[in-house]
Amino acid sequence: MSIFELFKKRRREEPEEQEQPEQPKNTEAIPTPNEKSATVKSSKPPEKLIQYIWETREQYPSDMKLAEMFLPSLRERLQTYEIKRKAAQILAEKADGEDLIDEKGKPFEIKPTDAKCMIYTPADKMTAFVCVLPPIADGAEISSQNILDTLEQNRITYGVDQDMVLSIASEKTYSVLFPIARGMPSINGEDGAITDHFSRQEDVGLKEDAHGNVDHKSLRRFHSVHVGDLICEITPPTEGQDGIDVTGKTLKAKSGKAPLIPQGKNTALTEDGSQLLATMDGDLSFHNGAFHVERLLTIQESVDNAVGNLDYNGDIVIQGDVKSGFKVCATGDIIVRGMVEGATLHAGGNIEIAKGMNGNGQGLLEADGDVKITFMEHSTIVCGQNVYASTVINSNITCGESLFVKEGKGILIGGSISAGKSVEAKRIGNQSGCENSIKLGQSMLDENNLDFLRKELKENTDTLDKMQKNISFLTAKPQLSPDKQRLLEKLQIQSVLYVEKIDDIAAKLEELENTRPDFSQCRVRSEMIYPTTKISLDYAKFTVRDASTMCMIYYQDGELVMGTF
Repeated sequence: MSIFELFKKRRREEPEEQEQPEQPKNTEAIPTPNEKSATVKSSKPPEKLIQYIWETREQYPSDMKLAEMFLPSLRERLQTYEIKRKAAQILAEKADGEDLIDEKGKPFEIKPTDAKCMIYTPADKMTAFVCVLPPIADGAEISSQNILDTLEQNRITYGVDQDMVLSIASEKTYSVLFPIARGMPSINGEDGAITDHFSRQEDVGLKEDAHGNVDHKSLRRFHSVHVGDLICEITPPTEGQDGIDVTGKTLKAKSGKAPLIPQGKNTALTEDGSQLLATMDGDLSFHNGAFHVERLLTIQESVDNAVGNLDYNGDIVIQGDVKSGFKVCATGDIIVRGMVEGATLHAGGNIEIAKGMNGNGQGLLEADGDVKITFMEHSTIVCGQNVYASTVINSNITCGESLFVKEGKGILIGGSISAGKSVEAKRIGNQSGCENSIKLGQSMLDENNLDFLRKELKENTDTLDKMQKNISFLTAKPQLSPDKQRLLEKLQIQSVLYVEKIDDIAAKLEELENTRPDFSQCRVRSEMIYPTTKISLDYAKFTVRDASTMCMIYYQDGELVMGTF
């Protein structure tokens, strides 16, 4: 009897499958079995073997996806092995004296075949798969050493799962595909990054107060910074971590790229390179790929609705005018090439106005240094040093040093003047008898300081008095609760601090009140002075009754006297 006839006979005797197993997903990727190879029906049909292999996707989903490329060849290999194994089983079960021949009429014989370990490795060599083919006839079963030897022959040396090797060998798991070794992927380094603490774009947002009101004059277009202010943080790149594939080959990783550090003028990196700081006070801007701090801020146009209020940590140069209602503040100097209307300018340094100021009763110039202006009308100036002008009309000036109205026409008419030293002008007053008030010797800056100290002394004295009353009340009680005891201790400490503060204020106040200023340089000097001009210095007063030329009013023996120069 032919072996193939016997296969057909056994197949007819086997019961048909009652229910087909559910086809795996992606079965279209697996070629359909060849009709010729489906002649023999095994105890585990080849289709079921493939199904069994694919079921391991649930356990190893990412690994089995890599195996799709060699599953077709493995399927063919398993089909062939299944046919041989089944044939060996039939051969072993044949009746005594029954001869089996092959299709060529020769005696059919199947040699014993040991269990065989198949290794599959994808192109990236990051995973190695093992599938053990079952023994045939009286072939030897698989052993862990067989698997290890086969891995070594295929140069699989890294990441071998020893537990899985032992499990496959001990449980004799055949015809199932498992990932047996895994490499370690390389990890590329992360690129460095810059975290800005200031916008690189010009900020033109409008300020809104707590009540939702918007100040349309405050556009916040500039970024004022101080020495040591943090501009941006630098996160350095990280080094890559090399990997290794299952053959032991090193996989080089890429290191992250360093960011471009936006270091510009007047900025510096910290020693560790993690922060970019400002090295001077000024305006921060971003251009040409870097942050720059400039001491001088130049406004090419007028300060109006298009520019908004300015508040800058440095010097400001305004090429145009400053319109009514706007404010310009700078810690340094303010230079206006045009004119100033009813605006407010405050400078920590000097103020210079090229074309004058008509304040309409609202203009205010405040400077810790000098103020230089061509003409001013209906305006107010408060400065710590000198005021230089060519014409002053109906304006109020308070300066710590002197007022000089000597350039150009040199006219000083109307208003109130307070100067620490002198007032000098070509002409003071006019023929119409416009009243001029001039106070020398002690500027309003000092008077305001005295008033402030007197007020502060009174407030602190009243607070200390209330504390001492509370302390007396608490100490009079025979027993205090823990809360009251803590309150008493706190009041006692605070009262000591207030006593020291009051002593300090009183000492400053006494020094200012008892220090008699040097009036030797205090004078009013004018080529022409008109009545009614009132001059005062300390307790001395002098009123100009008649127009006088080349005159000088000065302090002598406690009185103001007029002389000539």
